[in-house]
Amino acid sequence: MIAAFIFYSCEENNDNVIDPSISAPIISNPYKSKDTVSVNSANPLINFITALNVNENNGSSLKSVTCSVKDPDGFLLGKFNMADNGILPDTISGDKRYTATVNISNIQCLLVGLYKIEFLAENNSGLFSNVITSDFRVINTANQPPVIISTNLPDSVIRPLPGDSTLLTISINAGDPDGLCDLKEVTFVTRRPNGVTLPPIPMFNNQNGQFIFSNYVSFSSDPSSYGYFKYTFTARDNSNILSSPVTDSIKFVQPN
Repeated sequence: MIAAFIFYSCEENNDNVIDPSISAPIISNPYKSKDTVSVNSANPLINFITALNVNENNGSSLKSVTCSVKDPDGFLLGKFNMADNGILPDTISGDKRYTATVNISNIQCLLVGLYKIEFLAENNSGLFSNVITSDFRVINTANQPPVIISTNLPDSVIRPLPGDSTLLTISINAGDPDGLCDLKEVTFVTRRPNGVTLPPIPMFNNQNGQFIFSNYVSFSSDPSSYGYFKYTFTARDNSNILSSPVTDSIKFVQPN
């Protein structure tokens, strides 16, 4: 009798094999040479050095490592390529520490406040790393206060008869030596004829330095609703510096 032996073979799965096409890079340990950048509105310049570690994570080679800077309103100011080539500001080539100089000078109107820098790496397989975001603050070392330029209020308003109402709109024009974008808000307080002062009310920013407030005026039997109402306006900039207050008035008159 001849025994026939049949041998079967199968390919053993190796879970240790990593497909470089599906491994994304990993970034870590971001660094900034400045957490606070001092500038002035006459010559605004944001400048500092930044770096971070990049691990290819057994994936394909790196295509790019970048950092993007956004202002407090989320507007992209610049995107910078980071390098690990030993050329300043990078110091050691091939140590997986990527470096760049952030240099932003084309600022049309300087916004002070909290800026963001976002780091990202991409490999040649088109896979992106995790995203790291870091904050830094921009301050104006020569900040100047805003100014109330003019007010636009009617001289007098006749309160309507019972059941009616009248729309009252007041506006002011404000400016800022550091640029209109530095105007944060304008508020006003109202002092009634009886001396009672009401809490501050914010005005709507109509852009180009104009601030508006509208409200309906109704009939009132209260004697303190008639006479001169005084309105005191104050502007505030993004550094929380206040303008000099400006006061104007409206005379409220009894209906005929």
